[in-house]
Amino acid sequence: MFDIFKSGGIVMWPLLLISITSLACIFERIAYWKDVIKKNDSKLMITVEKYSTISSVDITKQNEISSIPLEKVLLDSLKIIDRSLLTDKNSIDLKLALEISIQSIQSEFGKFSNLFSTIITVSPLLGLLGTVLGLINSFSFIKLGESGVNAQEVTGGISEALISTATGLIIAIITLIFSNYFNSLWRKQNSILNQYCGRFEMLYRTNKL
Repeated sequence: MFDIFKSGGIVMWPLLLISITSLACIFERIAYWKDVIKKNDSKLMITVEKYSTISSVDITKQNEISSIPLEKVLLDSLKIIDRSLLTDKNSIDLKLALEISIQSIQSEFGKFSNLFSTIITVSPLLGLLGTVLGLINSFSFIKLGESGVNAQEVTGGISEALISTATGLIIAIITLIFSNYFNSLWRKQNSILNQYCGRFEMLYRTNKL
């Protein structure tokens, strides 16, 4: 295994670093979304009903950090409204507060998305660079005007040079698959937030009447 890694050339080291980084981020995102999906299945409507009747006094007591995105959005929106009441006679509209809160949580949903995009782009390029360097090294065995060129060394060097390209493509493909999967979960979660925030808005306005 080490011989294959070594034959890939110097670019295998940055590719190794990139692969470790990619795997670490993928595992973190898997753990995050697994936790969100698990808690979403049973607590969405309960969360809506809980925060639709909460008072301003209770809002200030809600300092715990929830792992449920919907609960974070509802709590943040209520805090925005509460702060606006303290600083101004006119309260911020609930719908606007919900939109602000939903936007503020997008960075949490899309964590590492830019990093994944960079890895998907850079990995094949590094692999290609390794192949080019390997080919240059292989062709150094060929000396024009001289006989007795060792064809096995040349072809062997070319096949080994392709290892870096294959490695870069593998890293990019795996990262792309998981990145697209996480993006689909991101879109689904936004759809859930919009749906339940609408329900919350109706319940909140009804309870305030």
